[in-house]
Formats: sequence, C-alpha cells, structure tokens
Amino acid sequence: MEQNSRNLKCLLMSALRFMQPINPKALFILALVGLPFGIGVPRVSAENAPIRGEVLFTLTGLAGAEMLAVSNDGQHALVVGGETVTLVSIGEDKLTVKGTWVLTEAFLPTGSTAAELTGVAISPDGDFALVGVRDVDEANSATFSEVPGKVVALALPTLAPLGQVTVGRGPDSVAIAPNGQFAVVANEDEENEEDLLNPENRPGTISMIDLRHGAHRMSQVEIPIPAENIPFFPHDPQPETVRVAEDSSFVVATLQENNAVARIDIPSPLPRTLTPDLFAVQTFDLGLRTGLGLTQDRVGTGNCRSSLYDLSLRQEFTSAREPDGIAITPDGRFFVTADEDNLTSVNSQSYEGVEISPHGSRSISVFDANTGELLGDSGNSIEDSILALGLPQRCNSKGPEPEVVAVGVINGRTLAFVAIERSDAMTIHDISDPTNIQLLDTVILNPDVVGSDQAAGFEPEGIEFIPATNQVVVSSPEGGAMSLVQVKIP
Repeated sequence: MEQNSRNLKCLLMSALRFMQPINPKALFILALVGLPFGIGVPRVSAENAPIRGEVLFTLTGLAGAEMLAVSNDGQHALVVGGETVTLVSIGEDKLTVKGTWVLTEAFLPTGSTAAELTGVAISPDGDFALVGVRDVDEANSATFSEVPGKVVALALPTLAPLGQVTVGRGPDSVAIAPNGQFAVVANEDEENEEDLLNPENRPGTISMIDLRHGAHRMSQVEIPIPAENIPFFPHDPQPETVRVAEDSSFVVATLQENNAVARIDIPSPLPRTLTPDLFAVQTFDLGLRTGLGLTQDRVGTGNCRSSLYDLSLRQEFTSAREPDGIAITPDGRFFVTADEDNLTSVNSQSYEGVEISPHGSRSISVFDANTGELLGDSGNSIEDSILALGLPQRCNSKGPEPEVVAVGVINGRTLAFVAIERSDAMTIHDISDPTNIQLLDTVILNPDVVGSDQAAGFEPEGIEFIPATNQVVVSSPEGGAMSLVQVKIP
C-alpha cells in the first residue's frame, strides 16, 4: 500500500499544483483499468504485488547521458553521450561523479571532423571500458557518406586511452563477452532512414573485436547479416543493440527498422584468427502485435493531455514490434525486447498484406533464444499504468515508447526493467513465465511531469540492473540525468 499511497499522492499534488480538483475523467480512468479509487497503479496478483521500485537519488548536470554500463561489482558506472564519458561511483543511496573523458581529434573516425560517443561496455574484470565513436561530420551526413566508426578502449578508473580500432559505419551499441575474449558492436549504418526502400543502401554489420591480446592490441572482423526472415528492407539490415549471453556462446542484435533480431553463434574455442565465416548467423522475424491505446493527438494536446486522459477514447491498432533494446535472461533460454516501433509512418510498410499503424507497439516481448519463437508480450499493461499515473506519452506516435530493457533475477523470479522514454518512467515486469508477463510496478523518474500536460523532460535511454544490490541505474539524455532505483522486495 506504500507504493499505492505514493502514486495517489503524486496525482493529488498534481491537481493542487494546477489549482484544479481531480477531474472526473481521472476517476473513470482508474475504474476502466480495474483500479478502485485511491490506487494509482494497475492491479497485479498478490503474489507479485510486493516487488516495487523506489528512486533513491538522481544525478543531474551530466554532459552526456544517453547510454551506460555498470561494472560487475556494481560499484561504478560509465555514462556516455555527445563527446563525453563520465565515470560515476554507485553508493548505497547516492551517485557521485569521479571523472570524465572528452573525445579528442586523435580518436575521431578517419575522414571525419566530428563524432559522437554511442555504445559503452565495461570489461568483466573492471580494468577497462570500450566506447563506440560514430561519424557525425555534417558534410558526410549530407551526402550519406558516413565513414567507418571506431571503438576506443579506456583504462578504469583513470579513463586514460589504451587503444582504438576501426569498426563498421555507425557503431551504435557495444557489448563485451562475460569471458572477456571478445566484444561485439552493432554497426547500424542507417544512411537515409526516410528512404529504406533504396536497394543501393549499404547494409549494416556486426563487428567482432578480438580482445585476447589486450585492449591495446584490438583487431576486428565485420560479419554480414543474411536477408532471410527479415520482413522489412532485407537488403539493408540495421543492427541497433547487441547483447552477449552469460556463457559467451551467442550474441543477439536487434534489427529495429527491419522488425527482426539476429543471433550470432560463437565458436568454442574461439579460433586463433577470426574471419566472418566462423560465425553462424540466423535472423528471426518478430511479427506484429495488436493493442488498445490512445492513438490521437500529440503529447500535451487534445486527448493526449496527461491531466485529462480518457480511456474510453482508446482505439485498437496493429503495429510491428521493431525493438530498440534487447536483453538475454541469465539462463540463456530467452531474449526480451523493448518494442518501440519506429518507421512505419515514414516508409509505409505492410506485413503480409496487413496494414501497420504508426502508433508504436508499447510493449515488451519474450522470445525463445534458440528458435526465435514468440512466447508472450506485456499486452497493454505499460500504457495502462502510464495513463493511470498521469504521465506523458506521444499518443499518435509510439505512445510511452519502451526504449531499452535489462533483465535480472531476484528471489528466483526473472524480472525485466524497462526504460519508458516518452513517460520519464521505468517499469518492472515479472517474466518468469514468458506466457504470462506481469507488470509489478511503474517507477516515476521525473515527478515534475505528473499530470502536467508537458512532454517528458528526462527521456531515459539507458538501463542496467545491479545484482549485488538489487538496484537499477537509468540514464536520461534529455535531462542530463542518471537515476538510482532500489528494487524493494519483501
């Protein structure tokens, strides 16, 4: 009941702030989602109810806070964005900046005069980190001539550069294998995302970086992604997020615009010399989902006003999943996707003759990691909780927008932690039974947006779970913020 009281308090404070009583439509919302008046989160089973999240601390003023990584001991995080890497110490109830590194000319991609930092990963021993560097030279972008990016190795905790290696175009995500022998990079190479039908587009790739000779002597090979089972733009796969299984035996990568996931199997033992043909790659079509939600008006306007949500106006929509974030369960049996949806309204995709809406999937989904079979998704639970709490969303475009996901196990239960970009929130789902996914809690990261009819001010895009302390860290680029969330259990 403590969580319920906290959520009700947020609603009441919002009403008082605008000198308005709680609108009757708000009461109607609570009734429609099965909530008695006074309870501000979706109803869940008694078995699941005790687990919740509480924001302990929010660090602001970061120069860049798009993506993050956490050390295995849970004591430090690296957060990257723009041209800055920030080292953050994670305390029991506090986050503290310990150092920064700023991108210099020596680490720009060859042929580029400007770059941004993208993905980041920390080695299993915590001795170094790898950071993706993407070409954003305006002249190159204007002619769709992005040059190959780089991955830079930084010593920890000093952030002194150790080495660099050239990878594919548009590195967007970096992951290091738990065995420390290799790293993988998603080279998105998105070129012109408003012309994905162009058969001349360059395909994105996966870079496999050999770390067995140390971070100062990195080498890499680019692995092509086959077109089979890719429903959209099979000529132009665009890998977005990569993750490595805990036993280092396989890698998964979201192909967001393609509505697919690629799985790359890693040979064991890893051959002395790496070549692309060593890695077996298969792709999984992620299919469609039909949901029910508010699909009209822009955030803060018309029927998309967080102070006046009316669930009677919800409409059915069918959307491709097109996930951005992905995570693998610790046992390696399943992968979980954050179903953002992305480009249907721009490129007019259809799926086996089915017209697809531009309204976003608004869910997370769980798949068999070996076969790619869909096992279940979270249904309408994410949006239902966002509406009940009076949080913003972009109704006509992707809704709350689940962005990235992390997975952890607490008390034998497998949980998914999801950054909800357009709602300044984080959700906690129980995915122990993938066929019956349960929403446990929606954690408000930015209380200022509750019922305010304003757009999200944080827009979280990075999330990691810390098993040692049952904590979650979330990075938010729009707010230059990083939040520390405690997962509370009975």
